[in-house]
Amino acid sequence: MKFERLLPALTGLLLCSSAMSVQAATQKYFGYFAGDTVAHADTGQGGLGFFEMKDHINLYSILAWPGDTSPSGKQVTMSQVLDKLAAAKAAHVHAMVPAFPFVFQAVRESDGRISCWQNDPTAAASWSSFSQAMVDQGYLIPGDPARSTVVAVYIVDEPNGDVCLNDVNGQANPSFVNAMNAVRQDSRTASLPIASILTGKGFDKFFAGMKLLDWVGFDEYGDSDSKWSHTFAALKQYAPGKKYIVVPGAMQGCSNVETDSTGRFFSAIENDPDVTWLAPFAWFSGLSGSACKGVRDLPSLRSDYTSEGLKIRALQCNSSAVDQSFCAGTSDVSSWMNLLLE
Repeated sequence: MKFERLLPALTGLLLCSSAMSVQAATQKYFGYFAGDTVAHADTGQGGLGFFEMKDHINLYSILAWPGDTSPSGKQVTMSQVLDKLAAAKAAHVHAMVPAFPFVFQAVRESDGRISCWQNDPTAAASWSSFSQAMVDQGYLIPGDPARSTVVAVYIVDEPNGDVCLNDVNGQANPSFVNAMNAVRQDSRTASLPIASILTGKGFDKFFAGMKLLDWVGFDEYGDSDSKWSHTFAALKQYAPGKKYIVVPGAMQGCSNVETDSTGRFFSAIENDPDVTWLAPFAWFSGLSGSACKGVRDLPSLRSDYTSEGLKIRALQCNSSAVDQSFCAGTSDVSSWMNLLLE
C-alpha cells in the first residue's frame, strides 16, 4: 500500500488514539511524597528511593532540588529533574514535576529555612525552558497523559503556611497567581493538573488561592479518624469540585511525623471518586537521626503500602490498551502503524 493512501487512515487513527488516551488516563495514583529523596542518609545521592519503590507506584513525586532559584541554580534543577524523568520513563512510571524552583524566588533565613516564596518576574520564561526540555526529551506529550511520563505539576508545598503566599485582601496572592500562570499559560503544560498539599490549619487564609489548584490535599499527622474526616470535609467545602490528595503519616521516630493507620486513606483512594493521589509521607529513613524510619524500614507498613500500591498500579495498567502500552514500555501507535503497513 502506498504511503499517501495511508495518510487518511493514519490521521484518523492518531486522532482516535489521542482521544482514547485522554479518556483512558488514570484518575488514581499511588506514590510516596518526595519519592526522589535519598532512601537513607547512608546511601548518598545515588541511592534514590525511587529505585526501591518503582515496582509498586504509578506516580513518582519529584520534589528534591538544590535550593537555588538563581538562573544557574534553575539550570542545575532542570538537569536533575530531567535525569529523574529518564529513570521514571525507563521504569514505565508516571511522574509529577516541581514548579516552585522555576516560578518563585526563595528567601531564606540564616539557618537556610525558606521564609518566603516571592514573586519571580522570570517565572514564565524559566518554566517555558523547562517545559520545552521535557517535550524535546520525550517526557511530556502535551494533551496525552496516558502516554506521557509527566502527568502533573506540584506548584509549591504548604502555600497556606508561613511562606508569604496567603490571600491578600480576599484575592489570591499575586506571587502565587504569577507562578500558576507560568504553568497554566504555557501551551505545553496547560492541560496538566496543578497540585499542592496544604497544612491542615489555615484553610481560610488561602481560600482564593486553593481555588486555582486542580489537586489539593492536606498533611496533618496523628489525627483520629473523626478529626481527620472533619478536616477533609472542611477542605472539600473550601475547595469543592477538585481532585483530592490524601497524605498519611508513615514514619516512626521522626520529628513532626507519626505513623497513621492506613484504613481511612485506603478507603478514600478506593471509594471516593474525587480522591486521586494516595501520597504516604515518607519512604526514606535516617534523614533526621538514626532512629528515624520511613516505610522502607517498617516491614508491616511496607507490606501494606506495597500491596495497596500494586493494586492501584494494576488498576491503571489494565484500564485500557493505551495504559497497558505505557506500563509495558511499548508504543501502541507504532504497533497499529506496523499492522497497517503489513
